[in-house]
Amino acid sequence: MKRCFGVMAMAVVLSAALAVPAYAGTWKYVNDQWKYQRGANKFAYNEWIQDKGKYYYLDNDGYVTTGWQQIEGQWYHMDSTGAMETGWFKDSDSGKWYYLYPSGVMAVNTVIDGRTIGTDGVWVPEEGAVEPSDSADLSTQQLVQNMEGISTKGYSILTSARTGGGERWDNAVRLKGKGSHVICNTNGEYRLLYGSFGPSSSQFDSGLMARVTVYGDNDQVLYTSSDIHHNEKVTYFGVDVSGQNQIRVEVSLSKDNGYDDPVILFNGLALYK
Repeated sequence: MKRCFGVMAMAVVLSAALAVPAYAGTWKYVNDQWKYQRGANKFAYNEWIQDKGKYYYLDNDGYVTTGWQQIEGQWYHMDSTGAMETGWFKDSDSGKWYYLYPSGVMAVNTVIDGRTIGTDGVWVPEEGAVEPSDSADLSTQQLVQNMEGISTKGYSILTSARTGGGERWDNAVRLKGKGSHVICNTNGEYRLLYGSFGPSSSQFDSGLMARVTVYGDNDQVLYTSSDIHHNEKVTYFGVDVSGQNQIRVEVSLSKDNGYDDPVILFNGLALYK
């Protein structure tokens, strides 16, 4: 997939977008680019900055990035001011459509709004298909753990947990054991289920391989993951749940050692309208 990085907008445009300091720092215009200063001669770099509800990523030199960016193995797209984009996005250079999850991560190998997205993140339109114009509201999430009437097996909430890939999550959803699941009634009101998952660093034996499957009405398979190993990196996933009255997120085993129960951790498992 061709990646073209956009150029920065005019300084006057960025001044309007970044005028208010984020937290304890201040935006500074240096060498015709924006940087984020935390103190005297101390600038942020290789990190995300949140400002006025938007997210910006600073590169190795501390400058705000634009266009396509690969960060920790995931693709993101920033607009001309450097703000992270979400939802459907049409690349002005290639003319191809992509879908960016609420976290900004580019979707791959899934179906969003009834549209199939390939391994390279590009929407593969069928003959006569209409280009995206309406999408889920990614600004308002309903965490599955906060929904009423959910039913569960092997399910709990952990205040802090670490994945096999080394990420630490607060308030993680934990599913333990083969067949563990969470079921919630969506009543056809939601369009997208989104979250990320990975194996627990402490409770996932190296001899196991697991999968995460999302079922809709009448046990219809809406999504199934690749095999999850004990040291697997975090997987970001999105599932089109339009029209579904009930969904079930379940853990299964593709390789069972006969005695250990795998633990899969979920972060930000939420529904969007």
